[in-house]
Amino acid sequence: MSSVMLKVEGLTLVSDEGIIVDHLSFHVNAGEIVALTGKSGSGKTSIALSILDLLPAGIRLQEGDIRFSGDPQQEKTLPADSNSWHQLRGAHIGYTQQDAYGAFDPVMTMRDQMMMVIEERTAQRNTGLEHELRTKLEETGLSEIDRLLSSYPHQLSGGQLQRCQIAMALVIRPELLIADEPTSAIDKINQLEMLDILSMLRSKYQMAILVITHEEAVIRHLADREIRLAAVTHDFILPLRSDKKTDAHQGTPVIQARGLAYTHSYGGMMYRSGATIGPLDFDLYQGMWLGVVGESGSGKSTLAQLLVGLYEPLHGKVILDGKEVGFRKSSDVRRLRDKVQLVMQDGRGSLHPFLTIGQILTEISEIGYESLPKGSVVLADSLSEVGLPESILGRSAGQLSGGECLRVSIARAMMMKPEVLICDESTSALDGLSRDSIIDLLVHLMHHRGLAIIFISHDERIIRSLADQVMVMAEGKVVEQGPATQVIRYPTHPVTKRIFTLHATLEERKRL
Repeated sequence: MSSVMLKVEGLTLVSDEGIIVDHLSFHVNAGEIVALTGKSGSGKTSIALSILDLLPAGIRLQEGDIRFSGDPQQEKTLPADSNSWHQLRGAHIGYTQQDAYGAFDPVMTMRDQMMMVIEERTAQRNTGLEHELRTKLEETGLSEIDRLLSSYPHQLSGGQLQRCQIAMALVIRPELLIADEPTSAIDKINQLEMLDILSMLRSKYQMAILVITHEEAVIRHLADREIRLAAVTHDFILPLRSDKKTDAHQGTPVIQARGLAYTHSYGGMMYRSGATIGPLDFDLYQGMWLGVVGESGSGKSTLAQLLVGLYEPLHGKVILDGKEVGFRKSSDVRRLRDKVQLVMQDGRGSLHPFLTIGQILTEISEIGYESLPKGSVVLADSLSEVGLPESILGRSAGQLSGGECLRVSIARAMMMKPEVLICDESTSALDGLSRDSIIDLLVHLMHHRGLAIIFISHDERIIRSLADQVMVMAEGKVVEQGPATQVIRYPTHPVTKRIFTLHATLEERKRL
């Protein structure tokens, strides 16, 4: 019989707003994969942080015990052993967090910070560790290891950073790995590879895994058991959007790209060219929904960052309301950022952790945009438009669910009265019900505000249902582009076929 690695008994987590988790009990056996499921806001991540003894301010363990017995001779229990629990974190209990970008220091190269963590957790300092790290990075399916290690986190995709977290766990080899939504922020093709990696961790290294997920594929094909905190919406296929005439969009496009290209660099003073995206061409009209899909690392987020002026194009141009944007003119860049707003993948990570929601939204009206109305009534109205109560103005991002943080990010973007809203994997970390409610909100804003939407996603169901145009990216290039019904029904490129294959099982997707 397998020994119990982790045992949670009567766990009750509370905040000033009330009970978050109520008398939860479960266990994880050695070498077992257990899925912890539930809708957004059900307390899944709070449970993971309580196991790590890293609950944020405002949330506390009111009742219950957490026992870890990776080493039967050194069994520890929370809250009794809270003073020594830090010895377990990283070395014996690993954690890969949902916000892959937030897991890494933005001002350190990947090599420096990964080696720092590995050396600290293994209590070793030798050159052999870097060689092992390189081997494990390749084992997780990563390539161009020199470039990756010399890069900063913002120069990598969410999928690449997720694999880096796994690679560190492979080097450190904790007895228990807590994986918080490991497949939510990556495309379907990479999700399959991530499931294979997690399965390999269990079989090759006898690692117990507690995987927090709302993905039914993870539950069906990976987990030995499931702990369901609340009803999880099952996967479904949204109906294909009815044909729309492409000539219905008249007048001047809101935004255009012509030959748009960018090359990442790395190596600091030892400058080296990295991944390149482009050339890209598209026209986006008022009221149009452009779906951008592709594998992790294909350049989707780089495109979003180019369109809001975070990067200066190497070639090509962006045309806003018929006027070319001069990326070296501050007035042009400011005009671009007025009219094009970006809602990032990590709703919570894009909000200042030490400011209240009221302070975050107030900042928008204090940065020199005189046309913006001011006052608490305006803030309340902005929240009401995205379905949030005025009462959250006094709360911080850490006291909100992922779905609520995303709504705050949308409210902040809408305060700028944009013409274009770019959503970069914005719904990827949400359960089915929360995802659908956000999509309904975006559709409402598109029609009510006359927005053009660029929706970057690995969820083909959303693209299938709502996109007017689809752009498929692979290795930085557009491999297929056109009206949504044409691209989805008659795909020509292998990547497009894998993404939009209806009802495909995991095994069938691997064969495509």
